[in-house]
Amino acid sequence: MRLSSLPLNGLHVLDCSRVLAGPFATMLLADLGADVIKLEPPSGDESRGWGPPFWGDPAERMSAYFSAVNRNKRSIVVDLRTDAGRELLDRLASRADLLVHNARPSSASRLGLSAERLAVQHPELVVAVVGGFASTGPDAERPAYDLLAQAVSGLMAVTGEPDGEPMKVGVALLDLLAGLEVAVGALAALLGRWNGSSVPKQIDVALVEASVGSLINVLANLLAGGGEPQRYGNAHPNIVPYQVFAAQDGHLAIAVGNDAQFARLVEILRLPPDLRHATNAERLANRADLVPQLAAAIAGWQRDALVAALDEADVPAGPVNSVSEALASMESADPGWVKRAGEMRLAPDPIRVDGERLPLRRRPPRLGEHTVEVLREAGLDPDHIASLKASGVIA
Repeated sequence: MRLSSLPLNGLHVLDCSRVLAGPFATMLLADLGADVIKLEPPSGDESRGWGPPFWGDPAERMSAYFSAVNRNKRSIVVDLRTDAGRELLDRLASRADLLVHNARPSSASRLGLSAERLAVQHPELVVAVVGGFASTGPDAERPAYDLLAQAVSGLMAVTGEPDGEPMKVGVALLDLLAGLEVAVGALAALLGRWNGSSVPKQIDVALVEASVGSLINVLANLLAGGGEPQRYGNAHPNIVPYQVFAAQDGHLAIAVGNDAQFARLVEILRLPPDLRHATNAERLANRADLVPQLAAAIAGWQRDALVAALDEADVPAGPVNSVSEALASMESADPGWVKRAGEMRLAPDPIRVDGERLPLRRRPPRLGEHTVEVLREAGLDPDHIASLKASGVIA
């Protein structure tokens, strides 16, 4: 797929964010065709060092973690702690449609990234900020990583076995959710600008607020008077059966979403019909009676044979795969699923445009790989660039 056919071709993004939520948002925009310039401090995005594993020489700090969310970008190094660095920020911002950062308010002010300053200096620029807690109020300066968000949002309280300890999700899911939210908000603001409507100057997404909102039905249950949400392990608070079961040779997930699917499940398992289980409300009320019956019947099956039988009957089910098995499944369905960039192997963007996968146009960049290239595009002459490099403002 050519760059000219990608929907965000021509959009210019200055990415001053780091770690995960912001870089994930800007990677989505880059995948869709935006020109994303990743502005890093001299020490680089700290996630470059979050390894092993690393791609190539560890001294180059190209961790697998960093590489997962920084494809299709160009990297420049600018020290925003210096006056000259902030002047470069303004030069680059004047050429951008969108600026994304995740600095705390005090840091944003020191680095020239405050909304007030940018709104005055660049009135046409949309600024999108991913914060930890609310951007205003007593918690605005509190740092937050995904683990903290999972803890304070209540997600850990409803994750894990009923008699076990609170448990985090295995990946930084809330960072990804906040990244999606800020990408959508930024695109909405840009669409408003292009439509000629009143344009917001800044989009804010707070990681913790997005995390509490993401509890969806669990939070809704509490708001509706359902009592304090509890941990259900691999089961569901509102749907039965909707959980993991053990077969003879492994585990599978069965997700019954309606009564007709449950009737077909019971038929496949050769269990007698029971009026106490006819509707989801009744199955929920009789969970303690029903689930052991299902578990006993499922325990007599080979995992893959039962998955095949349920699939044939249109009952949602699937094996509990290892990550390696899940990857193999993707590659079996699409041999080109993993994208290669030299020695790197990277997952693709799941978005398709007109049936085509989005291309891997650029491998994740080395620190400062494109500094000279980008500054030349911004109109700086070689002597000026050399002077800035000699003084340590750029690298």
